[in-house]
Amino acid sequence: MATLSFWFWPVLSLLLALLWLWALIRCRGKTPAAQASVPRLIRKSVEGEDALKAAYFLQEAKGEPWETEKLADAGGLSRAMADEAVKALIAFGWVEGTDQTGMRLTDTGKTHALELIRAHRLWERYLVDKEGRPIEEVHAEAHRREHETTPEELERLDAELGQPAWDPHGDAIPAPGGRMPSRPGSPLMEQDAPGSRLRIVRLADEPAPLLAQLVALGLKPGVDVEVLERTSDLLRLGMNGEVIPLAVAASRHVFVMPAPALLVPLGELPVDSRARVVEVKGSGKHQRRMLDMGLVPGAEVLVVREAPLGDPVEFRVKGTAISMRRADASTVLVEEVAHE
Repeated sequence: MATLSFWFWPVLSLLLALLWLWALIRCRGKTPAAQASVPRLIRKSVEGEDALKAAYFLQEAKGEPWETEKLADAGGLSRAMADEAVKALIAFGWVEGTDQTGMRLTDTGKTHALELIRAHRLWERYLVDKEGRPIEEVHAEAHRREHETTPEELERLDAELGQPAWDPHGDAIPAPGGRMPSRPGSPLMEQDAPGSRLRIVRLADEPAPLLAQLVALGLKPGVDVEVLERTSDLLRLGMNGEVIPLAVAASRHVFVMPAPALLVPLGELPVDSRARVVEVKGSGKHQRRMLDMGLVPGAEVLVVREAPLGDPVEFRVKGTAISMRRADASTVLVEEVAHE
């Protein structure tokens, strides 16, 4: 009996080890070849999808192919991590090309990037509107949720919020399956001539400490400021009778457009008028349709012609002709500008 007990546990342990090894080999044999070749980074979906979004913004900003080094700079990655990310993006069919020919997102990659951006911005809107969180505190939580949200959950979230067109920081929310509207405004540091009256239309949501500082100073979308003075490293802004000091380096994270002197509905302008979009009224669904036509704050619009009975009216926005009924056009508030 003692002899049996002496051999029983070692033999049982060996059999269990062999069974475990056999199961491991079978599982590896069932792993698809494409998945097996995906670098470790992409199996952590958050890192892989973050790299995809960085590639999307890089490509949209430049409008041309990009290389691994540029992705590293855009995504704040080391060169080794960027190399791994690019291999992963290619393995998933999100990116194609090489550093020699230049890389681009595939249609699948663009679609998935837009889904992630849409989810992130909808969650930011939810956290501010439904949970009452400050806009400077929602980015990290929205980032966590965007990677966990199913398409069905995202549609329910969009409907619950009334299909909003803008996130709390002033960025446009893509429509389902839609393209990304252009980002409104230009950096404050490019519009900082003393005496300029400007309206803040967007804040960069990263880095978070800087966003919190900007909000603490009262600099939020919709606020008008006047540039009082500029030195080599400091701006002095006038806002509601107060003087706000702002580092020039920080001003590149604040996006502005000229503050309108007088707003008029776009639908009331006569033919050959030129105007600059300031605000889009209406519900979220209507606002999204206007954004898809290029009617974002800061965009210039030319009234081209009207139908014989006065409706609809043809406009030109960024080289594209669009036709709208006057009632719809009047939900777009604009500031008239002189012809060049």
